[in-house]
Amino acid sequence: MKRKEILRRLEERLARGEITEKTYLEIKARYDAEPEEPEEVPEAMPGPGDIGAAVETAVAQATQAAQRAIGEAMRAVEFSGIGTTLSDEVIRIVGSGVVSGNPVRTTEFKSAGSAKVQGPLQAETARVAGSCQCDGDVTVEEFRSAGSTRIAGSLKAEQVESSGSLLVQGDIVAEDITTSGSLQVQGKVHAEDFRSSGSIRIDGGLEAQDVRIDLGGSSRVSTVRAQDIEVKATGGFFRVRGELVAERIEGKDVYLEATSASFVKGQDVRIGPHCRIEVVEAQDLVVHESSEVKERRAQPS
Repeated sequence: MKRKEILRRLEERLARGEITEKTYLEIKARYDAEPEEPEEVPEAMPGPGDIGAAVETAVAQATQAAQRAIGEAMRAVEFSGIGTTLSDEVIRIVGSGVVSGNPVRTTEFKSAGSAKVQGPLQAETARVAGSCQCDGDVTVEEFRSAGSTRIAGSLKAEQVESSGSLLVQGDIVAEDITTSGSLQVQGKVHAEDFRSSGSIRIDGGLEAQDVRIDLGGSSRVSTVRAQDIEVKATGGFFRVRGELVAERIEGKDVYLEATSASFVKGQDVRIGPHCRIEVVEAQDLVVHESSEVKERRAQPS
C-alpha cells in the first residue's frame, strides 16, 4: 500500500475530526522517516478496506504510544488556576489547582492559594503558602508551610518548618522539626531536633534527641522521650499562657514548666513553676515551690 495513499486518508480523517492533529503528526512523522517506496505497480491494487485497515492500525499504534507515555508520567492536572506550571522539574500553583498522580513526582512543589494533591507527593522541596490538602504520603527533603496544610498520610523529610496550621493524620519522620503555629499529628513523631513555639497535639507520642517547647497555647502529647527535654511557659509568672499535658515524659536532662504529667523520669529533673506531676523518678530532683509532685522516687544510680 502506498504511503501517499495512507497519508491522504489520514488527512481526510483529520479534516473530519476523527483523529487529533497530534496523532496525525505522529503518524506522518513516522512514515516520513521511512525510505521511499519503489515505484512498482502492484499485482492488485488494495481495496478501500485494506487502506482503511492500515489507517486504523496506524492510529491504534499511535494511541497506544500516547497511553504508555501518560502511564509513565502518572500525573495530570485536573484543574489549574492562574499561573499554574507543571513539568518534571516544578509544580507551581498560584490561585487554585488540583494535581493528581500515583505518585505525583517532581523536583519542586510550590503552592500559593488553594491547592490539592491527589495521591502521594514525592519531591525535593515542598513550599506551601495558603491552603493545601494532600490525600497521600508526602516524602520530601525540605517541607515548609506558612499556611494551612492537611496531610492524609505520613510526612517524611529531612527538615520540616511550619508557621501556620499543619495537620498530619499519619506519622512525621524528620531530622529537624520547627513549628511556630499549630501542629496536630494523629500518629507518631520521630526527629533528631524538635522545636515548638506554638500549640501542639501529638497523639502517638514524640521521640527525639532534643526537645524544646515554648508553650504558645494548650498542648497535649501522649509521651515524650528524648535525651534533653525543655518545656517553658510564656506570658510571665502570674499570667501563664498555655499548658502541656502528657502521660509520660522520659529523658536524661528534663526541665518542665506549666506541665501536667502522670509520670516523669530522668537523671537530672527540674520541675519548674506551675507544674502538676503524679510521680517523678530521678537521680537529682528539684521542685519549684509553686508546683506539686505527689510522689517522688529515687532513680537507681
